[in-house]
Amino acid sequence: MSRKPLHKAFTSAAVAAVLIITAFIQASAYTLVLRDGRQIEIPDAFTVTQSTVSYELAPGFSKSMQVAFIDIAATERANGEDPGSFFKHNEEVQIHDEPLPPAARTVTNLDLEGFRQRRLESEKAYEARRKQLGLPTVEEARRRQAAEGEAFLLDVRAKNEAKSREESYWRGRARELRTDIAMVDSQISYVRGRLDEVSENSLNDLVVVETYPTFPNQYPYPNQYPYPNQYPYPNQYPYPGRHGYRNSKATQRDTLINRLDDLFTKRAGLATQWSLLEDEARTARIPQVWLLP
Repeated sequence: MSRKPLHKAFTSAAVAAVLIITAFIQASAYTLVLRDGRQIEIPDAFTVTQSTVSYELAPGFSKSMQVAFIDIAATERANGEDPGSFFKHNEEVQIHDEPLPPAARTVTNLDLEGFRQRRLESEKAYEARRKQLGLPTVEEARRRQAAEGEAFLLDVRAKNEAKSREESYWRGRARELRTDIAMVDSQISYVRGRLDEVSENSLNDLVVVETYPTFPNQYPYPNQYPYPNQYPYPNQYPYPGRHGYRNSKATQRDTLINRLDDLFTKRAGLATQWSLLEDEARTARIPQVWLLP
């Protein structure tokens, strides 16, 4: 055979192989239509998520593309799929054969008998060691433990009751002193209000309360009355005089001022008592919160 026919036959075989490979690739490829009109052929096995499309270029090499760049409707038409089929490519569920858990061992009475024997031997060893050391028996130890626990609970209860009584005592003293302070403050506010009501313009007003003679020793007869126990003019002084006092509002104002001074003095004394109470509580290591309302 000549070389020319041989070359022609080899060329025909290569072309046929290329066509077969191309047809196989086209049959196993999936077309992606991008929004700019380009088309990309990818393997038919790919994964789709809400944001990316991932496919394998070669074994061990993968590529991802943003779904936002793909025209979904045009891609489904190019591949002859129904609308909505594009995102179903990631719905395939891979089933992995999971190994079955190992069978549980069944414990028999024979196994339990071994545990019982070891427990009995341990108890015998402990009893022998207890007698050697002079330790109490298990029941006696339990009774002692129960008695100690009960004594401990009684002690805790007694301490709690003592603490409760102490707290009540300090809270009662603080509450009583706060009540006295509040009462004095209320009285001070009331007296101040009453002073505001009393007008200061009435201080110069006078009220006539008594009359008397201006010169009792000058009558028609020196040092003698014309008639016993009578003046020249019955029931009248020759020249009546007057003695005046400040009006009732001024007197009331003076009384209120004196009362306010007394209240301020009492309030200062209560403040001193409160300071002493706080000092006493600190000395006794009493929580200051017990003195709060």
